[in-house]
This record gives sequence, C-alpha cells and structure tokens, in this order.
Amino acid sequence: MLMSTVVAVALGVAPLNYTGQPETISGDYSAVVGRYVQRTDKKGVIHLSGFSRQTGAPFEITITQDGHVDATVGENYVTFEVSEPI
Repeated sequence: MLMSTVVAVALGVAPLNYTGQPETISGDYSAVVGRYVQRTDKKGVIHLSGFSRQTGAPFEITITQDGHVDATVGENYVTFEVSEPI
C-alpha cells in the first residue's frame, strides 16, 4: 500500500496542501494508480514505472533507501521525501 501511495502523490492524485510542511498521506490508492512495475537495483533503490490512468502519461519513480523520491510523470518532475521506512 505504501508504494501505491507514493505513486499517487507523484501522479498528483493524492490530496496535498503544497505548503512545504511535512504532511501525512495515507489510504489505499491502488485502484486509482492502476498497475506499475516495481524493481529494486543492487544499491537498494526502488524503481517504479507505468502509465498514469488519468492522463496516459508514462511515469518513472525512484525511491532511495533514505526515502528520497524522484519522479518523472510525462514532462513533469516531482520530488519529495517519504518518512516511513521503505
């Protein structure tokens, strides 16, 4: 469920206030984000890829072991931190 929440935030479908302050996002977003492929490289970095159900745009998301998230969704770039251990 954590991975679908990360995907939902990156795709912009999770509700956010964009205040720059830490915010708790929870819920089951798996039905909203649909399918994606997940793999972990030798360094422990998680890679998620798929297509947005809302726009059809491809997305690539990386999550480091310390919780840093970088995402490319279509032509948009999103970055944020996940405080819950991955």
